[in-house]
Amino acid sequence: MTIPTPTSQTAPRLDADEPPRRDLWPGIAGIASGVLLLVALLVTYSNFPDYEGEDGLRETVTFYRDQGNLDLTEAMTPVMLVAGLLFFWFLAALARLAGKRSFLVLAGGTAFVVLLMIAAITGAIYAISANNTESFLVGPETAMVAMLLLDVSYGGSIAAMAAAAVLLFAVWRTAVTTHTLPAWLGWFAFVIAVLSLAGPFSAWLTVPLMGLWTVVAGVVLVTRSSSSAAGGS
Repeated sequence: MTIPTPTSQTAPRLDADEPPRRDLWPGIAGIASGVLLLVALLVTYSNFPDYEGEDGLRETVTFYRDQGNLDLTEAMTPVMLVAGLLFFWFLAALARLAGKRSFLVLAGGTAFVVLLMIAAITGAIYAISANNTESFLVGPETAMVAMLLLDVSYGGSIAAMAAAAVLLFAVWRTAVTTHTLPAWLGWFAFVIAVLSLAGPFSAWLTVPLMGLWTVVAGVVLVTRSSSSAAGGS
């Protein structure tokens, strides 16, 4: 009499669809990060002292003596910081898709966020001090410090986009060689990376473009996740 031998059943792979699905929330984080970055930049660009002309000092004093300008500048600083924190979540998913170039994506993306945060804080610290310190007086003497801080802030933006270029070039190579990301998204990244090499002449444009690219890349991740979930069902 033959005793039937129990056959081992293969446990179902509960995480079979996890890799596509796990890009959903990082994709949403990327969209939110890009939108917040664009909002903060657009508000800042439209509310900024013209300190480079002959009357730059007077314009700077007038700008920082306006309570509304102080409030708006201070309000946009945490918006920029939240955008940077959300970018880290998005960056983790982007690095997974980059494969062997993940180190370049992580290094470039991390340096981009850190430098952008430094630039945001440096550009806003004068307004924050004037808005919250009663003994801090806005005048020609202190306004010169504000002008210096604004230049340092723009330098931080230049450095941030130089770091972002590392990330963008890595994404471009990944997209055109492995096709884990759409080729058009890679070429979009390539264009921004090349523009970033112009440094001080292009940082005013490339930072908003980076925000726009982040939104688009986040939409791509969300779309991939939704399509995979629909295919699995």
